[in-house]
Amino acid sequence: MANGTITSTVSVKTKNENLINLNLKEAGLNKYSVPGFILSWLIFAVVLALVPTSEGLTAEGRASLAVMGWVTTIWLTSALPLSISGLGIPILLMLTGAMPTIPEAFGGFTQNVTYLILGCFVLAAVMQTTGLDRRISLGIVSKVKPKVGSVLKGLMGAHLITAILVPATNARGAVFLPIVSGLNNLFDKEGEGARARKAMTMVGIGFASLASGIILLHSHMSNVIITQTINQAVGENIITWDTWAWMNWPLLGILVILYFWVNWVLKTKNIEVPGGMDEVKRQKDALGKMSFTEWVVLVAFSLAIIMWATEKIHGLSMAVISLGVIMLLFIPGLTNLSWKKVQSNTIWGTWLLLCGSLSLVSAFGKTGVDTWLASYLVGIAPAWGWIGVTLFICIVVQFLRLGIVSNVAAVTLFAPIVAAMAPMLDLNTVAFTMAVLNVDSYAFILPISVTACLIAYGTEEFSFMEFVKVGAPLTLMVILYMVFVMLPWYAFCGYPIWVPMN
Repeated sequence: MANGTITSTVSVKTKNENLINLNLKEAGLNKYSVPGFILSWLIFAVVLALVPTSEGLTAEGRASLAVMGWVTTIWLTSALPLSISGLGIPILLMLTGAMPTIPEAFGGFTQNVTYLILGCFVLAAVMQTTGLDRRISLGIVSKVKPKVGSVLKGLMGAHLITAILVPATNARGAVFLPIVSGLNNLFDKEGEGARARKAMTMVGIGFASLASGIILLHSHMSNVIITQTINQAVGENIITWDTWAWMNWPLLGILVILYFWVNWVLKTKNIEVPGGMDEVKRQKDALGKMSFTEWVVLVAFSLAIIMWATEKIHGLSMAVISLGVIMLLFIPGLTNLSWKKVQSNTIWGTWLLLCGSLSLVSAFGKTGVDTWLASYLVGIAPAWGWIGVTLFICIVVQFLRLGIVSNVAAVTLFAPIVAAMAPMLDLNTVAFTMAVLNVDSYAFILPISVTACLIAYGTEEFSFMEFVKVGAPLTLMVILYMVFVMLPWYAFCGYPIWVPMN
């Protein structure tokens, strides 16, 4: 009887374990999700119960720190979908007393820039629904010469255009995945063909997805968080859509570095494309002619961009413009757009993550935990002048964020801390914050450091170490570019890093 009971208990336990594993697999989670979920709450409880308050760390600050510990563990272990973690942040901020009221805790959901991004996400979904994003990408790539070097130029050019239309890095990676896969099928899996496949996958899906998105404010979620952090730190909205574009357009130079570096390391520039560009042209021709709806969408998005850039003239906020353009697209009879299809293509989860992230950034500032954490980093920063300090902090931040796959998550954690460090180091808040955090959009040290590169890695066209060989030195080049090219440019724009802001 006892043996039967033991056998029955073991059987039930095994059945439960199998059910958990099956549920994890079907939900798209991994083996670290359950222990990560448990660990996140343990860290949350330990911080709340054991971390002492002080003059620099208030009870509200400690609560914000506990929420940060919880969500960081969630992000590191993929214990929850990113969208759910975005919703969880303001809820925990309320329950812990860090931000006790709904308007405070959910402040990230009510900001102007939040609805700019929501509008952009819906417009991106419209692009995907009509196939306009893919049409533009294929149209650009099909114009280049049948050599790998030229194809890489075409892919990067297509990414720059698509970044205007599809304001989400992961979505752009998804757009280019079938295009790059089609190109890869033209090459052998050995010799020159293998090198060509590696180059096009790394650049076409991973590197260019991120590098193209940093130029315009709406093209990359991290840009939004950096902007909001800077404006909050200085107490006024000094970074707008046009300001961001003007201050960051020289980052186009990194695409040039990226092009020459990848071709040099993998020796791919002059490799011929077997059979020319027939596959790309075939995919392009399969789309047929542009429909009237596609033309309307293209004109509407162009109108939105013009109005974003001229906000100071007409006075309409970017959010009003974005949502207004969407309303125009759904005037009855104007287009054949189906809202059911559009909403299914809208990346609501990323938007929820962004809103929750902005709420956490706001909580850091209001509770003073950003200053408290920044003081510790300032303590280890060497007295090497603004050049040495910026180089040091950029490198330290990149190593600290290695395990975080989401670029938005990484920037959320470090943005308020970096902004608070600037005055402590007697550096300009705008220039220092933008330089250090912009590097994170080129976090190419590991293929798991950003989601777009993880998508590229998932194609199995290159190994982990092959990516590190190309990506890690590239990240170092970006850091040097930020310090020796972008910081002087920011000084020209009126924000010299060596002049602290009052």
